[in-house]
Amino acid sequence: MSVTGLLLSMAVGAACSTATVRREVSASHDYPAGVAQMRWHTMLHPHPLTESHPEECATGALVGRRLVLGSRGGAVVGVDVGTGAVSWSTRIPGGVDGDARYDRPRGQVYLGSDDGYLYAIEPEHGAIRWSAKFKGAIERSPEIASDSLYVATAADRVFAVDPADGKVRWQYERDTPEGFTIHGNASPRRHGDWVFAGFSDGYLVALRAGSGELVWSRSLAGASDQFVDVDATPIIDGGKLFAASFSGGFYGLRPKDGEVLWHTLIDGVSAIALGVGNLYAVSAREGLAAVSLQGNILWRQGLPEAGDLTMPAEIGPYLVFSGSREGLFVVERRTGKLLQVFDPARGMCAAPTVDPEGRALYVLANSGALYALDLLW
Repeated sequence: MSVTGLLLSMAVGAACSTATVRREVSASHDYPAGVAQMRWHTMLHPHPLTESHPEECATGALVGRRLVLGSRGGAVVGVDVGTGAVSWSTRIPGGVDGDARYDRPRGQVYLGSDDGYLYAIEPEHGAIRWSAKFKGAIERSPEIASDSLYVATAADRVFAVDPADGKVRWQYERDTPEGFTIHGNASPRRHGDWVFAGFSDGYLVALRAGSGELVWSRSLAGASDQFVDVDATPIIDGGKLFAASFSGGFYGLRPKDGEVLWHTLIDGVSAIALGVGNLYAVSAREGLAAVSLQGNILWRQGLPEAGDLTMPAEIGPYLVFSGSREGLFVVERRTGKLLQVFDPARGMCAAPTVDPEGRALYVLANSGALYALDLLW
């Protein structure tokens, strides 16, 4: 597969030529409007107009009436979702590109940084309860279980972590393939006594949750030998395991041994999501697809200029997700019809934080501004 038209960002390594792939940014386009209305916006980390392609990819965690999120500016903030006012700001050494996640039983928010730190933050005042250093950037929220956190890094490592102090209980790693890999990685998924995780070598693995011992591994690369990354966080539902490879497509598997039950070829899948009675897959190449639990494509919405797409989220009759080139997309959940694109300029690589009860969402734009949008239905 040609990499013409891709922006290549080299990941420095001591003894290999590993690189990550990002896509170019293009001019925005006009779309219908009406279902999402802006309530407020707050500038968190301004980017000068001289910066041609800024990116702010952090997604917040909603804790009551406060949104906790980071930015590339090296700060974690608490924002009042009613007014957009910043309640507190806590400095950290590295930038944040990933999603935050709230651990309700322990009363703390987890988020990772580009320099490999995982932070546990008290959401009321922003105090850092603990931090732990790992190898590789942390761009996905940890999987939270009653006894452990499960953290994946961009260096193809998965860690089991004590949520009380961040100490590592075990780790599992795979070799990152030489050459080009797709930017991003999957978060682990805990189910029962097993943890499922995807890696840039195209493998999905099942690990024992208590020890990290490998139970089984399955290549999802298909016939390709490049861009095989399993970057979509796996899903468990109804006794089936769902996963995807960038080059191999979308899979339904048997959890106990990884046997493939069905395979649907969607090129370039970067994220998957579980909806009400069906699945969704997003691809910068093919756009958004709704897929039945048996692997049949129900509908497609092509978004050729959108760029890299975030995992879609259902809210009321809509699906919402972001495109790195064109902003926030709102589509009709039942048919995939495009209803609106909200782009205050420069696109959005951050996924929106959805508040179903408040019929609202909060999303950080590449410009560094945080937006609150109300959805009408």
